[in-house]
Amino acid sequence: MFYRLVGDFHLRTVSGSQNRWRVTEPFLGLFPAIFNLASNAKISSNATCGDPEPEVYCKLVDHVPGRRIKNPHCPKCDANSVLSKERHPITNAIDGTNRWWQSPSIKNGRQFNWITITLDLKQVFQVAYIIIKAANSPRPGNWILERSLDGVTFDPWQYYAISDSECLSHYNVTPRLGPPTYRSDTEVICTSYYSRLNPLENGEIHTSLINGRPGAEDLTPDLLNFTSARYIRLRLQRIRTLYADLMTLSIYDPRDIDPIVTRRYYYSIKDISVGGMCICYGHAQSCPLDLVTKKLKCVCEHNTCGESCNKCCPGYHQLPWQPGTHSEGNTCEKCNCHNKASDCFYNQTVSDLSLSLDIHGVRRGGGVCIDCQQNTTGLNCQTCKDGYYRPAEVSPYSDFPCLECNCDLRGSESPVCSRDDAEAGVSAGQCPCKEGFSGQRCDRCAFGFRDFPRCVRCECNLAGSTNSDPCSPCTCKVNVMGVHCDACKPGFYNLQQENPLGCTHCFCFGVSDVCESSAWSITQVTPHTFAQVGTSPTSTGNRVLMRSSVQVFFPDAVLQPSGSNASSGGAHRHMLWWAAPSRFLGNKVGSHVRCPTKLLFVVLFCFQGNGQTLRLSPPLLLFLSPLAEQSVSVEMLPRRFVDDQSGGPITRDDLMLVLADLTSLLVRVHLNASAGGPIR
Repeated sequence: MFYRLVGDFHLRTVSGSQNRWRVTEPFLGLFPAIFNLASNAKISSNATCGDPEPEVYCKLVDHVPGRRIKNPHCPKCDANSVLSKERHPITNAIDGTNRWWQSPSIKNGRQFNWITITLDLKQVFQVAYIIIKAANSPRPGNWILERSLDGVTFDPWQYYAISDSECLSHYNVTPRLGPPTYRSDTEVICTSYYSRLNPLENGEIHTSLINGRPGAEDLTPDLLNFTSARYIRLRLQRIRTLYADLMTLSIYDPRDIDPIVTRRYYYSIKDISVGGMCICYGHAQSCPLDLVTKKLKCVCEHNTCGESCNKCCPGYHQLPWQPGTHSEGNTCEKCNCHNKASDCFYNQTVSDLSLSLDIHGVRRGGGVCIDCQQNTTGLNCQTCKDGYYRPAEVSPYSDFPCLECNCDLRGSESPVCSRDDAEAGVSAGQCPCKEGFSGQRCDRCAFGFRDFPRCVRCECNLAGSTNSDPCSPCTCKVNVMGVHCDACKPGFYNLQQENPLGCTHCFCFGVSDVCESSAWSITQVTPHTFAQVGTSPTSTGNRVLMRSSVQVFFPDAVLQPSGSNASSGGAHRHMLWWAAPSRFLGNKVGSHVRCPTKLLFVVLFCFQGNGQTLRLSPPLLLFLSPLAEQSVSVEMLPRRFVDDQSGGPITRDDLMLVLADLTSLLVRVHLNASAGGPIR
């Protein structure tokens, strides 16, 4: 059985008698496991007991009044001893054994209150927590936990003080009472919670840098920056002492005090654990050791690249890079370069203007392809570069979709042709021809021209001749004359290519038979509505008589006629009339100036003027549908009309007389009364 998955999903097996697959949630952020970063770190301190010479130290727990200790003794610390139990270097704090690091006691001077321990993690990690375990002494009193990316500039992570008052007096930070809590992702607090005297040995300090902060669930950029570090520094500034010794140690130089008191005050740390993980920005779930660089390296997913998966891989910049979170994977999306480029970049302006096409064919994102191949160009390598074109039937994904224009520069204005068929009326590959030239490559003369490559104009006037080839001897239309058929005969005017006779006969009401075309402009009269006049229109008190009717059928419609003239039996018939507004009336001789002038109508038009009525002949049969307009046009020529009373043909003079004083223009419709619905 096969499964087809659409989109980004994980497949996960479900335990049972059979292996079954199920689709889980879309890609979410991926994060490597947290491990102890200190075990592979370099660690150093500026002071260690027994260096440069051996010293004796005692355990504070053995000298507390009221405690009965069997065989108390004060061991020796010697950094150069052959016995490992007498050596306490700083490396003991991270080796995972029960050995410990120990500082010189203050018997050697008050300056040993201030000791610095530095860990170099060897690369930048995200640190989640730090756990410090004391050995044979109390936990440090006052100290600062610091972080750094370069080992030069350090910033505080947290302050620790013997008391809440010392948070203010020593660090000028308001103390956080009780167990540490955090109000922001970057808040640096001061706490006395882990600087108590008890326990006198084996105490622990737990510092959480992520948990408890607002951005812990969905890692915010601020929290990521706050927890990123390569160097971790512990600046120890005050040893925790018994209250009985506090006054003595603050007044006198420790070297002047009985050694039995001062040799029991020192720092000791048996373990430093730094919980953290590789910074892969939510795009990797593992980071094994690179044997070449000796560093941990993210195994990037989500189409990301870089040492920390901190950028999109080449060709995957349709959307801007974003870190993955616990709720969003933010996978880098491939640019749609139609397989013509291997890389791209993201442009915010392109995204804002929705100019780039993604791999799903949607204008989304800001990917801009780089170095388009196969003679292509454009944001998505979707068009051909200058001098090439893509035929309409060729897909942009095809190999080598662009063909060379090969424009003939003798007839073309440019070597650049139309790149595709995006421009209306221009086919792909069409070169811009000069006047008189034709063909896709402009390599022949256009119609009406001859003698390529000169392509001179032929003599015959196309409007006035009947020639199929204007370059042959000219044959003039009926009302046209001249060697080149470019002039109207006397008594005619308005040479038009659409007029089969070439020119129109002059109509001057018998005053003259000589006329010429007017320079006046022609406009089209367009009404908003026709007024319904009922079922029996009249003109000057006389009913307009019609010799025939127009059948109008309304398939699958319900009609509600506004007028009625029903007859009994069979399908009832209704006749309705509409009258044109006044702007259609008066002198409309100009409607016949250009031939053919067309008038839009719905069913049938009747014209009245100068005592004569003309109607359209033959009547048109229209099939109308509900709520759908339907328009046709009629040439205003004498052959399209008949006299309404005689039914006989009319002359051009008859038509011009009516148009000279048009008193009414009526539209009539017949409908079937068995249907219902509005007619407009």
